[in-house]
Amino acid sequence: METLKRRDRRDWCALALASLCLLASTPAPAHAGDAQRGEPMYQRYCSGCHGADGRGGGKNFMPHVGALTRKGYTELLEDSYLAAIVSEGGVAYGKSAYMPAFGTTLSRQDIADVVAYVRTFPLY
Repeated sequence: METLKRRDRRDWCALALASLCLLASTPAPAHAGDAQRGEPMYQRYCSGCHGADGRGGGKNFMPHVGALTRKGYTELLEDSYLAAIVSEGGVAYGKSAYMPAFGTTLSRQDIADVVAYVRTFPLY
């Protein structure tokens, strides 16, 4: 009986240690974006090209920029991919050189907030 208790305790300790190791090796989750915080940043930095509603045709810089609301495309893109384009610019991902890199202007959280805001746009 005493041997069984020791074995149970040893098994429990091994399971607890394995669980702690698994938790420690799990990568931190990506920044969760806040669409409300993202809206003013989108309007300031993005709407000039992408339009106030994400449908393209911004009047300030590049009126021929495509829509961020393209059904069958935009919703298939990972948030991390969109964040990378915003951070590193279009050229880094084979996109237009007119898409600037905002990684030095916006924090990672700011970019996550902008992506969250873009996700609120209806798709057409």
